[in-house]
Amino acid sequence: MNSPRALDLPAAPPGAKGWPWEPPAESGSRAADARVDWPKITVVTPSFNQGRYLEATLRSVLLQGYPNLEYIVMDGGSDDSSVEILERYGSHLAYWQSEPDSGQADAIASGFARATGEICGYLNSDDILLPGALRHLARMFLRRPSVGVVYGNRLVIDEQGAVIGRHVWPYFLSRYHWAKEQPLAQECCYWRKEVYSRVGGIDRSRFFVMDYDLFYRMWKATRFRKTRAYLGALRVHGESKNALHGDVWRRELAAAKAHYALREPGYLGARVMNRLDRIQVLVDALAERACGSKLPRID
Repeated sequence: MNSPRALDLPAAPPGAKGWPWEPPAESGSRAADARVDWPKITVVTPSFNQGRYLEATLRSVLLQGYPNLEYIVMDGGSDDSSVEILERYGSHLAYWQSEPDSGQADAIASGFARATGEICGYLNSDDILLPGALRHLARMFLRRPSVGVVYGNRLVIDEQGAVIGRHVWPYFLSRYHWAKEQPLAQECCYWRKEVYSRVGGIDRSRFFVMDYDLFYRMWKATRFRKTRAYLGALRVHGESKNALHGDVWRRELAAAKAHYALREPGYLGARVMNRLDRIQVLVDALAERACGSKLPRID
């Protein structure tokens, strides 16, 4: 499925400006891009009663301009405006459905069971991709055939889409990073489908830490590579799972760390790790100041 031109999509809501309501300015590299054999990328969006944000999520993927996109949306039987939105955008999606499921992990796993892309990732229905993210990811994978997972930095946005923060992740991950918490952003992480299949895919029984569990298993099985580009944005709002079920997240994370026998470093180890992480963040900041961001950003 090829990504549509802006004029092919339903009209944006009145007064909506900027990304993802308007396409980014054309870059001068599109002529060279036409000669690239772009790998198929599958993006899966699990959704349930997120009609307030779903359209922005869909447009942030469809307006990527990526020439070999497979976009799958798995809605859990929403009773808000989600189905209406999906019907309007349905012709631009490789597949969508709206029917009861067993939760977010089940929806994601079912989506990937349909995936035919060489590269895969998923985007929650209240988050967005940033302009140019998929082309940037594809280039990273094409240039590094031995890398199984690519991840980047993240912006944080509020309910209206204004940038309120950013997360810069370490380049070098250790068991101690995983012992503290998830050291990378789900919406900014993509992987080769072969690696996903090899580690057994998403655990459908997880309510919260399905991404942490999957990423740790892939980290044990393949090479990870970080880009300093900002690839996606996490939306913070009062109806998110993080806001409503923080206690469940903490329990599941603790259980996962115990299952994988992950122990946090001692005092000295934590100081060394924190110092190294701060140096990596500083390197990203200096590179961005000297060279500019690798991707257009919404701020």
